[in-house]
Amino acid sequence: MTTDELAELFLTYLYDQAEAAPHPNFLFSLNEFIPMMGLTDLDQLQHALSNLGDRGLIILAGLDVFGGISAGITMEGSVYVEKGGETGIIDQYRRDPQRFVKPQETLSVQLQPIPESRPQRPPVGEEKPAEVIISRAVEAILSDMEDNLKRDNSVGAEIRQDLLADLETLRLQMKKQVKNKTVIEAILDNLSRVPSVAPLAAGLKNIVHPYLV
Repeated sequence: MTTDELAELFLTYLYDQAEAAPHPNFLFSLNEFIPMMGLTDLDQLQHALSNLGDRGLIILAGLDVFGGISAGITMEGSVYVEKGGETGIIDQYRRDPQRFVKPQETLSVQLQPIPESRPQRPPVGEEKPAEVIISRAVEAILSDMEDNLKRDNSVGAEIRQDLLADLETLRLQMKKQVKNKTVIEAILDNLSRVPSVAPLAAGLKNIVHPYLV
């Protein structure tokens, strides 16, 4: 399976998970997808996730592929799946999903921990890959939250404007080198009370929390 095919297969998995969830903006763990597909090449999966994130098709809310990555599908990602993708694997999966799902008894043998490696220091002035992924994930989540709030008819006009202003404040805070923990946590707590953006607010909280300690 090529990296592009793996990316589309994972995107389809996210699409199906979102369709079955009570709210379409939930984030889903890779801990089920990896063994379900019997994946052993986690480096290829990382490249597939990066490609999907770069194209704005998913939101990543974690960096540890083996233990803790969660992801959510964006509106663009949903449209991409509904149109059938580009590699043909989405149609193949729809016609015969069992062809791709591995028997449960083989999973424990196939999965291996990611070997440790010493990270290379990036050139001066260049962002680390992890920081780039985090920055893109934060911006993608904020953009989706903004879109959801603008379409949420259950929120009054004045309250919507206040929430959108909070999002802009949050966006500015996340771009600062020194972030105001009190302001960020207060805004996220407020947004978590709004059903249309609560799952995204929770995912964003998980991303930014390590940088607020």
